Amino acid sequence: MSPVRTIINEMLLLLMRGRNVDRAAGALRRGSKLAVLALSSAPAYGQTPSALLPPAEAGGQPGRLEEILVTAQRRSEPLQDVPVAVSSLSASALEQQGVTGVQNLAQAVPNLSFVTTVNLASPFIRGVGSRLFDPTSESPVAIYVDDVYYASPQANLFSFAGIKQIDVLAGPQGTLFGRNATGGVIQIQTLDPTSKTSIDASATYGSYQYTGASAYVAGGVFNNLATSLSFLYENQGKGYGTNIFNGSKVNKRAIDNISFRNKWVLDLPSSTLIRLSADYSRVRYNTAFQKSFSNDPVNYPGEYNSNADLDSLFQTRSGGLSLKIDQDFGVLSLTSVSAYRESHSRNFLDQDVSPVAALNFFYDQKFRNYSQELRFQNAPGSGIEWVLGGYYYNAKGGYDPLVINNSIAIRYDDQQTESLAVFGQATVELLSGLKLTGGARYTTEDQKFTLPAANVRLKQRFEEPTFRAAIDYKIAPHILAYVSYNTGFKSGGYNLLAPGNIFRPEKLRSWEAGFKSQLFDNSLRLNVAAFSYRYSDQQVSISAPGGSRISNAGTSDVKGLETTVDWVPTDRLNISGGFAWTDSEYIRYPSFQAYNDQGIPIGGPASQAGNRMINTPEFSGNLSARYSLSTKIGQIDIATGLQHNGGFYWDPANRVKEDAYTIVNASLAWMARDQRVGVKLFAKNLLGERYYMLRAIGAAPLGVHQSQAAPREFGVTLSYHY
Repeated sequence: MSPVRTIINEMLLLLMRGRNVDRAAGALRRGSKLAVLALSSAPAYGQTPSALLPPAEAGGQPGRLEEILVTAQRRSEPLQDVPVAVSSLSASALEQQGVTGVQNLAQAVPNLSFVTTVNLASPFIRGVGSRLFDPTSESPVAIYVDDVYYASPQANLFSFAGIKQIDVLAGPQGTLFGRNATGGVIQIQTLDPTSKTSIDASATYGSYQYTGASAYVAGGVFNNLATSLSFLYENQGKGYGTNIFNGSKVNKRAIDNISFRNKWVLDLPSSTLIRLSADYSRVRYNTAFQKSFSNDPVNYPGEYNSNADLDSLFQTRSGGLSLKIDQDFGVLSLTSVSAYRESHSRNFLDQDVSPVAALNFFYDQKFRNYSQELRFQNAPGSGIEWVLGGYYYNAKGGYDPLVINNSIAIRYDDQQTESLAVFGQATVELLSGLKLTGGARYTTEDQKFTLPAANVRLKQRFEEPTFRAAIDYKIAPHILAYVSYNTGFKSGGYNLLAPGNIFRPEKLRSWEAGFKSQLFDNSLRLNVAAFSYRYSDQQVSISAPGGSRISNAGTSDVKGLETTVDWVPTDRLNISGGFAWTDSEYIRYPSFQAYNDQGIPIGGPASQAGNRMINTPEFSGNLSARYSLSTKIGQIDIATGLQHNGGFYWDPANRVKEDAYTIVNASLAWMARDQRVGVKLFAKNLLGERYYMLRAIGAAPLGVHQSQAAPREFGVTLSYHY
């Protein structure tokens, strides 16, 4: 018997006898490096490229994975102890993967994609997402920043500054997060300032005359009071393409964009922690929508170009205030999160995507919301861990005005929403290592639609319970297995562009089973999750001249498998990756009208049962690596990240397809020995892949129209740290 097989057999025998996993890992390490290489060839898909802990011994010894804490169950817990599929990314992980904003998070997270629909970025997780773009059309993938719900889809397109960690929760989170979290949750945590003065600043110059600058400054004001200010500026001086109708440069993805965040933290002797935050951002960009070559081969403008009488320009100003108070009473704690947010989008859109002024849109979208959440939970360490809470949400948004071809189509309309929810979840340890979790949420929501010019006033009300049940078992000290059942609910609403177009709520039921493991002296983290969805009444937007119609698609089945891996073979090398396989199918989708490439109807409305769901690739995967080398002149880091998308369909009829593509990012960085000054050279989309931010098909004169994603880009960043 070969030495490698002997070692593997010894490891398996130890596991079967229930002994410590670390002993099994030791058995593997006592053999040859070949055994480690064989193990590392398992499929990889991007969880967090974890930071290294200081190695136990210098040079050549394996590194250690850092413990990651997440709040997926509304309390701080180790990632590996939470029976939820979570991908967690630190600030260094985001940098390693080349992730600079919400819209390119997909480069590092399983089964996550973003579709840029007009003036917003719509996230999809495991095929669950939305392409609705009214200011009141909340996404079924909820985005939270410092526990504050970002409801407006227009305000969810932003870049990162002063970020501590991002956690992506896959699957319905209908109990503890609740509000429109049918597909999952994206939790963004910003850095808390401390009394220690710190400065992080950088300046970037790149392809297409891109300039960027960011700064984060934090420090103490008094003994128990600290504050921070983060700032970000971005501008792309030259567009990726040209409007051949008027010669202007188009596809400028940042036009003097700015964002600020000021955060105060007060730590009182009464075990009270108060966080007060204020933020503001202005996002402006130009997108070149074009007809596809198959739609109009004679007048196709070429890659990244447009042929339109109006350059599509979008601008969103958004901001808000939040107050979070954590009060520790010893046996239990209270958390209060109060927030106010508003956004204002001003947009110019050539809806007909042609040099003829047939459908030129100008519209203002306004939105504001107030939310209040209260949570009570017991202190950790007891036999039963529980959390109880309530959530209040009040919002109003609409068009003010909508102008088509210089004529007012809608002078003013709005949707008002008021929602109240109560929720609770408890976890009890039945036996040593065996835990049972149960939770429920009850939501009521009242909506009003108003169109004063036509004297239209409509009302509707929704009431819905959602549930969670999970059982998890520690098979070994570093191996957790779990099974869960979850439900999700997203409220219905009104199509503000088409008064009278009302849509119903969508619901999702999910079964998930998985295991989480941390092996080989904490050098390898391997997590696997399998899931099965029954998705009913999903809300879909159907492109049409002059706007869109919103309907409920019927019923779909989604099932899949995800694997995530982090591996630190040495204190110099960090590898992270994974893959996702997803099978999706419309089970019932009656009366959908299909069109050919020119927008001519193909037959009449027909069933789409058996077709794949939109924006759901069958296979996706990514892999990243970072190698660090300490030299006499400083530290050198070489990093690369790869994302592969196996392709998907943009429309329910499965006529408009996104072909498979692979994105490769790379960087070479130097940091001075005192960790103060650094330089980084980077490349994005190194292979120059051609893929799309959006493709859609609608009735003539639209047909197939599209907007391309960014081409190959290079740049350099100078940084300073104190």
